[in-house]
Amino acid sequence: MRRILALIFITTAVFAQNLIDTYRFEGVNSLIKQIEKTIQSKDYWLKRIKNDDVKFGYFQSPHFILFCNKRAKTLQVFAYKDGKLNEVAMFSNIIVGKLGDKEKEGDLKTPIGVYTLINKIKPSNTFYGPLAFVTSYPNLFDKVHHKDGYGIWIHGKPLDGERGDVSKGCIVLNNDEILRLDRLINYKKTTLEITEYPLFARKEDVAQILATLYKWRYAWKNSDIKKYISYYDKDFQRSNGMNLKEFIAYKKRVFRNKRGKKVEIYFKNIKIVPYQNIKNLPIYEITFHEDYISPGYEFHGYKEIYMIKRGDKFKILIEK
Repeated sequence: MRRILALIFITTAVFAQNLIDTYRFEGVNSLIKQIEKTIQSKDYWLKRIKNDDVKFGYFQSPHFILFCNKRAKTLQVFAYKDGKLNEVAMFSNIIVGKLGDKEKEGDLKTPIGVYTLINKIKPSNTFYGPLAFVTSYPNLFDKVHHKDGYGIWIHGKPLDGERGDVSKGCIVLNNDEILRLDRLINYKKTTLEITEYPLFARKEDVAQILATLYKWRYAWKNSDIKKYISYYDKDFQRSNGMNLKEFIAYKKRVFRNKRGKKVEIYFKNIKIVPYQNIKNLPIYEITFHEDYISPGYEFHGYKEIYMIKRGDKFKILIEK
């Protein structure tokens, strides 16, 4: 009898635990669905960034912004942390290239756009001063638009003599200023925005982009091809040269293979920057770290897309 009672007790306990686990799973699953729905809401993001200064962009981690106005010949330095923007320096009477956007090597123009600082070097040629920051020109946007050239730096002046107020496309500071800039920033966490007629971010746009980004992710995660492709612009181009028609055909094959399989996609360290451009079109550069996990394939790394506002919606114009 004792053995029978013990067996009944164990069976009942296992059943109860399974029931608890089921409710716990359903509760967690319900919570996940609610979170998914919430982060796809523009209103949610408007509340999140209500007190943030997003004039030069939205950053989820501490960052530095260099804002270069070619017409005003100024370079402003900002520190961004927890939604607060603090101007830490302003360099005036800097030397830049000719006005207009850079199109090709040798046109002597400083490019208009958004770039990162990819290296800090001590130039072997003393003409460039004691220090130089190497920019990411040409970036993905430039390459898609067939712009060429290279070697766009922020650097100092000759160590062994004077130079005229002429630049072949670089941004030139006095030597004490380039050394001060180095002390002020972490170049690995710095965005350079170069403009002639400044394009500033709007909170409405940033909130809408964040909501759109997560709607796009949800359609991607669930292999909803119809919804997924609705987020792409008619003029879309991929970094490998695919146009929209070619990209849709490719994604249909991929989604077909993924149907019924569990796919997880996570975004973190999101950065949204108004993309300075000669036509002042409402374009934003969005970068983030992506974790893509599916049966048979994983990707963990940097993702870069550009969105353009068409009417009241944001569409993906370029994707890497």
